[in-house]
Amino acid sequence: MAARQQPRGTGLGVQYEDFVPKSDWKDQPEATLLTIDLQGFTKEQIKVMYVHASKMIRVTGERPLTGRRWSRFNEVFTVPENCLVDKLRGSFNNNVLTITMPKEKVEKLEEKRLLEESRRKEKEVEDEKKKKLLEEKEAILRKLQEEAKAKEMAEAKRLQEEAKEKEKAEARKLLLAAAVKEKAERRKLQEAAVAKKKAEERRLQEEAKAKEMAEVRRLQEEAKAKEMAEARKLQEAAIAKEKAEAKRLQEEAIAKEKAEARRLQEEAKAKERAEEKRLHEEAKAKAKEMAEARKLQEEAKAKEKLLEEAALEKKIQDKKLVMPEEGKLPEVDYTKSGPGSRTKHVSERTSEAVKSAEEKLSYLVVKGKKTGKGMMEKIRGREITSEEKKKMMVNVGVSALVIFALGAYVSYSFCSSSSSTKPE
Repeated sequence: MAARQQPRGTGLGVQYEDFVPKSDWKDQPEATLLTIDLQGFTKEQIKVMYVHASKMIRVTGERPLTGRRWSRFNEVFTVPENCLVDKLRGSFNNNVLTITMPKEKVEKLEEKRLLEESRRKEKEVEDEKKKKLLEEKEAILRKLQEEAKAKEMAEAKRLQEEAKEKEKAEARKLLLAAAVKEKAERRKLQEAAVAKKKAEERRLQEEAKAKEMAEVRRLQEEAKAKEMAEARKLQEAAIAKEKAEAKRLQEEAIAKEKAEARRLQEEAKAKERAEEKRLHEEAKAKAKEMAEARKLQEEAKAKEKLLEEAALEKKIQDKKLVMPEEGKLPEVDYTKSGPGSRTKHVSERTSEAVKSAEEKLSYLVVKGKKTGKGMMEKIRGREITSEEKKKMMVNVGVSALVIFALGAYVSYSFCSSSSSTKPE
């Protein structure tokens, strides 16, 4: 039993063990039986295939053992001559594979032999006929070749005679052409000598003219070079003068820019100091306003206290005015009290306080709006520092607080005055 290592698709080596199973042939009158002993194999692990080209049966199979070990076999068996290959069948029982190969009948075998012999004879007759046809074709080809050869010889002889006649005519033509050519050559030499003489004269004239023109050109170039050198010198002097002038103007412009920048910086610093001073004064004014608001708040508290006293006194007076026999309060006209009454005095004081508080409130609201608008314009106009931002935020917060306090105070005063003037 042989074992060899082969790779699988998983990347792990699988070890195959090849073995040769035990097989046995049994010859029966109607069929030939082939039995193969395959212990441990199942029907699904076995493959049986008939190969028509070689008239052989191939039996293969493989099954797993333990771990990565597999057992396999691959056997080939020759099918007998007298078997019907289209009626082969197999069965697998009790670990034994049985392949049944039915035999052909004797009459069919004889018929088959006779058929093959008649085919062989027909083939021999056909081959003989083909051989005769080939011999006839070869004879015809030989005859055609001889005729063609005779025609070629006659044609060659005719062409040879024509070539001789042509050569003679060509020789006569060449003699005439040589004579004509010699005359033309003599004439050509004479014309060439004349032309050479004229060309030499023309060359000498052209050389003299060229020398003269070269001398003129040299003088012109020297004059032009002198002019160009003079012009370059003047151009360089003008460029140097322009560069010096440009440098001077550039230095003057830089000095002017520096002076202008210094002046603008000083102006900006002066504006910042003036703005800081103005903001400081505004802060003082806001502090003063806050003090005024605090004062108004204290006055409001005092007025509230007076209102409470007036209400208490009114209650006492009302109790004194009660009639014992009627058991009810006298009717009092709160809207038309006498000039000396206490109620009218308190009401007037309350309305005056409310009116004053409303005026203060409207004034502070308008001023707060103006201050906020001025701050927004300042923010849009230029960038402010962190200290200025803090001051602005404090001012805005203080203004809002004052407005809120005054609003609360006015509302409270108005509600208190209304409740104190109602009859009990």
